[in-house]
Amino acid sequence: MPNTAAAGRTAQRARTLTGALAIAALLAALMALWQTQFRPLSKPEYCWGTWRADGGPFRTDAGRDGGAHRRTARETAPTPARPHGRCSLSWSGGRGRDAPRRSLEVRYETGPSAAKERRAWLAELFAGGDAALPDDLPGFVTADTGTLVLPASCDVDGRPSVVTVSGAFDSSPDRTGRILLEAANRATKVTGCAGEVRTTGPTTPTGCSLPLPTPAPRPAPASTSAPAPRPAPASAPAAPPAVPGTAAGSVHDGFQTCAMAGGGQWAARFTMVARPRIVALFDGLTGDSPPAPGWRALGRIEATAALIRADCAGRPTIFTMRTGPGRTGTRLDDAREAFPPLVEAAAERMGCAPLHSV
Repeated sequence: MPNTAAAGRTAQRARTLTGALAIAALLAALMALWQTQFRPLSKPEYCWGTWRADGGPFRTDAGRDGGAHRRTARETAPTPARPHGRCSLSWSGGRGRDAPRRSLEVRYETGPSAAKERRAWLAELFAGGDAALPDDLPGFVTADTGTLVLPASCDVDGRPSVVTVSGAFDSSPDRTGRILLEAANRATKVTGCAGEVRTTGPTTPTGCSLPLPTPAPRPAPASTSAPAPRPAPASAPAAPPAVPGTAAGSVHDGFQTCAMAGGGQWAARFTMVARPRIVALFDGLTGDSPPAPGWRALGRIEATAALIRADCAGRPTIFTMRTGPGRTGTRLDDAREAFPPLVEAAAERMGCAPLHSV
């Protein structure tokens, strides 16, 4: 009998311990569930997991928290089956009602296939003051915009894919370049189309060094006391004088952009690019005829827009120009007059033979 009583007490203690352990396990599971639902264990992530709440565009150039508050985000994440996406962020740059609003939009896309729509899409990619990314990366940035062309393994239907960023936030060309690469690397990771893209140097804008044209002076009012001067004989247009540019770029690595001002708004933008992946964006858009007799190039030159492709020192090269809202109606932004001298100046500095004869 004593042995039976002892065995009973042992069994009871075992049942009690088992019950306690079960209750403890249940409480732990409930606590974990509560934390997951009501107390996030990690900070939220934005733009397909590219940045956390204390990183990327939310930080200052010095690496400190930029004081971002009241964040909102809308995202469509890319996937291997759907290699395109969009992310729109908005946040307050400080506390209080008067704090400035900041914004950033990231896009991962290939652009339209139809020629007319594609030309318009490409025109919007270049801001006119772009600085080339270092290390020959196929991309360019300003303080608040940026474009990177992804490797060929990310092409869709034969068209290059690009990642773009744009917005209004405290930034610089170098910092925007870093943000652009972070977004692009995340996009290629979630789609699995390419490896990580790296750069070893900063993005450093340089002044536009091409001979920008200046507007012709307006004629003086006609006088009733003296006959109007006779017009000068017609002659070939002279090369425009060199004046300080309003844009950034570089002619040393096959990339140059210039913006011509007019009345406080840009009047025209000129771009030359010989980086292969960027050139590939223009495939099929220049046709198979020269823009005019005497040109060693293919494309078209009109009053408000120009686009040609040429072999320049063994490198396929794109030259383009378009007019903008500050158009002056002078030779400053008439592509038929301003574009050829700009093409020759940019081509010469690449070591390219003349592309057209006068």
